[in-house]
Amino acid sequence: MDIDKILILEDQIFKIHLQARPDWIGKNPKNYEYKKDIIEGNNGKIFIAEENNNIIGLCILNKREIKNYHMFHDMTNIEIENICIDEKYRKKGIGKKLFEEVKKFAQEINAKNIELSVWEFNKDAIKFYEKMGMKIRIIRMEYKIEE
Repeated sequence: MDIDKILILEDQIFKIHLQARPDWIGKNPKNYEYKKDIIEGNNGKIFIAEENNNIIGLCILNKREIKNYHMFHDMTNIEIENICIDEKYRKKGIGKKLFEEVKKFAQEINAKNIELSVWEFNKDAIKFYEKMGMKIRIIRMEYKIEE
């Protein structure tokens, strides 16, 4: 799997976030070793959508084990770190196919939940996740301190 192609695709998503929240987003997270670790199955899992040997979509997951936490049941959850579809291929069902792969994987490992964080400005992503059946569990809020 070509990590450089993955990083190029993720750059599209990075630019969206940088434009919307430059107060938070500062560096492009092109972490080659981290992606290599995921691809090799050490820190998570990655699903890829390809066309003509080009990566047109991807979904990066992390498996999270909750054990002996003082207020939660023990469980395994899947956290979607990133779903990224090349801008030329959006709204063509690729994200849905990737999400279906995530659900199948979650069932295989007996995960209780699939979860993710999504920025409030990212209305298209929110609509997509709701269409996939996801529901809001937590709302994270901020209060900006003026400098």
